[in-house]
Amino acid sequence: MELFEALRKRRAVRDFTEQAIPDDILMKLAYAARRAPTGGNTPYRRILVVNDRKRIRLIKQVSPGILGQPTALIVIFTDLEVTRELGKLGNVCATIDAGAAAENVALAATDLHLGACFTKSYSETGVKEILNIPDGYRTEVMLQLGYPRKDQPRSMRPREGADATYHNRFAGS
Repeated sequence: MELFEALRKRRAVRDFTEQAIPDDILMKLAYAARRAPTGGNTPYRRILVVNDRKRIRLIKQVSPGILGQPTALIVIFTDLEVTRELGKLGNVCATIDAGAAAENVALAATDLHLGACFTKSYSETGVKEILNIPDGYRTEVMLQLGYPRKDQPRSMRPREGADATYHNRFAGS
């Protein structure tokens, strides 16, 4: 799929079929996440692919942001010790870069005919315990993944002002 077509087609998908995503496809999505930048090329980002249905059910119990039944999750998290290499900006860079990694996954999922949805509404403590993520790491964002059901709700229209673009200088209302 051409990039601008993927940008046009990408949307939040929360309603999935029960079809499992093959491991090779999940590894392609993890690759997409790893291709995102990190501040100063600092290796603080970690990617965790989850496709164990029992573990996903447990995560759903501590994640009000998971409304459907994803068949896989990708959790992007940060090694806080490594972020210290960047000084005061380390935490900010890690959060911004996690968003870039998540968008790479969402675009790759679109290209692979999968649905994806960003999730931040979850218990940090609960998710870390379920996934055995130790102290010293912070989850940044989780992506719900799966094959979209055919009867998806229509995409919401952007709110007024959501697509404001300016050229050379701000020209507010």
